[in-house]
Amino acid sequence: MRKILGVNTSHNVSFAYFEDNILKEYYEEDRFNKIKNFLPEENEDGNYTYKYKALEKFKDITFDVVAFASYDRGHLQIELPIIKHILKQVKYKKYYFDINNHHIYHANCGYYFSKFKEAIAVITDGGGEIIHNRDFQVIQSIFTVNKEQIKKFYQKATNNFSYYFNDNEKIIEKNITDYDFDLILSNALFGGYKYYRYTKKAGFKSFEEGQLMGIAAYKNKNTNLDKNVLEIADKAQKETLQEIIELIERAKTYSDCKNIILSGGYHLNCANNFKLVKHFPELNFFVDPIPYDGGMAVGAAYYYENYLQ
Repeated sequence: MRKILGVNTSHNVSFAYFEDNILKEYYEEDRFNKIKNFLPEENEDGNYTYKYKALEKFKDITFDVVAFASYDRGHLQIELPIIKHILKQVKYKKYYFDINNHHIYHANCGYYFSKFKEAIAVITDGGGEIIHNRDFQVIQSIFTVNKEQIKKFYQKATNNFSYYFNDNEKIIEKNITDYDFDLILSNALFGGYKYYRYTKKAGFKSFEEGQLMGIAAYKNKNTNLDKNVLEIADKAQKETLQEIIELIERAKTYSDCKNIILSGGYHLNCANNFKLVKHFPELNFFVDPIPYDGGMAVGAAYYYENYLQ
């Protein structure tokens, strides 16, 4: 019996236990330590002492593989000490980690739960892997996925890491031909990264994007809510919805498959997900039930067992 443990060390630290390619148990550490959206400390000297409470569930198991997922925090000096610290708390034969697989793991998590035989995975979040001379953060990706392979067709990345909107900045986008997939590099804000910036502009904190999504529905209602905040929420919903519509239109050029998986943290946006379903009645949508980074523990384990073996 093959036993695989998927581990996400990004925010929403999570653990996914597979036996013979079937998910048996899934835990998020913040359910145990009560630290919402728990993220391991970026302690660069590697002197970690935190004892993962969720790992107590697996103390009697020896894993064939522990497959790790994370987002790219800039360099492996942050990621590897965290991984080594976790490995001290489990029994295992070997481990696997690829810092460049953030969006692949989102796609695989959605695919595992979808039960589609084949699908197009459309990923949008606030940033995953870093690409092209380590200057650009990937925000959007398109994959085709089936039981034999997952293939990358498209990515769009930004080098705009500003905390503020600059409405006067000229948008520059460039098609890069150095890769075996379509890559667009941009200096624009878009996708989940744009949504995050709108959230901050409206006065909300990190991980309060749901607050912005919720109040957008009150834009034209009789309410005491701040009209400027309502305007920001409305713009965030409308602008990012149009971006995803264009992304799905692009995805349709790569495959005639009608099954669409939506994953990445942006797709916690239930209101816009529903609008996508209405906009594309010819497509069969499945929204990843764990589209945020917690789901990457599932995606990492599934990817290792099904595409690397």
